[in-house]
Amino acid sequence: MANPPEFEQRPPMDQLSLINTFIRVAERGSFSAVARDFNTSQPVISRQIAALEDQLGVRLIQRTTRRLSLTEDGQIYLEHAKAVADAVDAATASVGSARKTPTGQVRLGVPTAVGLYLAARLPEFFARNPEISLDLKMRDGAFDLIEEGLDLVISVVEATQASVITRVVGTAASVLVASPAYVAARGAPDTPQDLLRHECIVYTRPGADREWRFARDGIEETVSVQGRFHVDSSEAVRRAARAGLGVALLPRLTTIDDVVAGRLVTLLDTFVPMNVKIHAILPSRRYIPARTRAILDFLQEELEKTPFLQSTAGMAGVHAPIFD
Repeated sequence: MANPPEFEQRPPMDQLSLINTFIRVAERGSFSAVARDFNTSQPVISRQIAALEDQLGVRLIQRTTRRLSLTEDGQIYLEHAKAVADAVDAATASVGSARKTPTGQVRLGVPTAVGLYLAARLPEFFARNPEISLDLKMRDGAFDLIEEGLDLVISVVEATQASVITRVVGTAASVLVASPAYVAARGAPDTPQDLLRHECIVYTRPGADREWRFARDGIEETVSVQGRFHVDSSEAVRRAARAGLGVALLPRLTTIDDVVAGRLVTLLDTFVPMNVKIHAILPSRRYIPARTRAILDFLQEELEKTPFLQSTAGMAGVHAPIFD
């Protein structure tokens, strides 16, 4: 008996794999980058794209010696290909997520301060998720989620790429600190304006500037600080402050141990530095893998239980997923 028409028209079994390869190439713009992501060779990726083009009878990608770009047909196909991949992911999740332990590697990019804080708490995460591995990238500069092949980025700067989705997941409190030796030599400021007479350590990460903002009794005050030492690493700022180089404005989560140990003292305690927004950035796909969801949920729990961090869910008084 002949197969029904819908079975006669079913695509080859490997077409979904080809579709996923095509989506990744479109996102990364490089065969070699995708080959590294998939732990294979560039010729293999090239052959997969060629096979998909042969099946469709159109050219999807324009290849030159310097770059790859989608053809008009490629741009049209990409939109439909993502819808197919999302639908398959969602179908798999609907029947599998409840009964399967999250597995695989999560590639996570975080600011240095967050990474140092998180690293000390990972034993609990790994105990809960024995089949997840974590590739943690730490830097104070910006991450390119797509180009670097990351699954998730936590950032204090909102992403500008149109191809990703960003959510504000919480805020981090800051604190003004200096070493006891610096305070003994230069005195402690009584108001934010007194900082103009102090040596300030200027943190030059993306999104930061010399404008330090404080609030007291609902009134905000901004000071344009000056200093001889400018650096783009929060860890370097912390170490410089401990060495007595000057006054620093840092996340509380990076200074709490130093304050408790007496290596740093807090300043202007009645003036509250403005909180920093924390963003979670994900690829622009509706389905979030269970392994990525697991680290997101863990991060949200940490935000909610740490006094100087606050999650958006915690602000609402409920524990809810960061991304629906």
